[in-house]
Amino acid sequence: MGPHTKILKELVAGGVDFILAGGVACVLHGVERVTMDVDVAIYMDPMNWDRLIQVMNKMGLVPRAPVRPETLADPKVRQAMVEEKQALVFTFVNPDEPILQLDVFLRPELSYESLKPHVQWMEVGGIRFQIISPDRLLALKKAIQPPRPKDLLDIAALEAKIKAG
Repeated sequence: MGPHTKILKELVAGGVDFILAGGVACVLHGVERVTMDVDVAIYMDPMNWDRLIQVMNKMGLVPRAPVRPETLADPKVRQAMVEEKQALVFTFVNPDEPILQLDVFLRPELSYESLKPHVQWMEVGGIRFQIISPDRLLALKKAIQPPRPKDLLDIAALEAKIKAG
């Protein structure tokens, strides 16, 4: 079981309501690429956020930034991080296993509510979860300015996959 599957399995087992996006979503939609982190939009209900923190604690993942994760249940704190720190994500890392990393989207356009109309269900390794659709993933990749080389490769691969059906 790879580190990405391990994180997804623990999120599902912990009852966390999330939508998978980013590089791992690209891979699961058939894009050949290497990615180190799991990008998710989390339903920001306080109980769901508590479940996420419990899963992170269980896995030994800690915030990369010196911020108590409990404070992020407050929309004002998330907004301040986006506006003052230009933060795109809040990152949990495992100090002993740097390959284990979870990025939680903070920006409104990447929120759970924004992505929810564009999800599909996927099953991998016996776990079932919501994943962003290839069309919406492509649109988000195209919105990255300036695009990084990996984004350009993802865009080309997603366009080819969507075109092929």
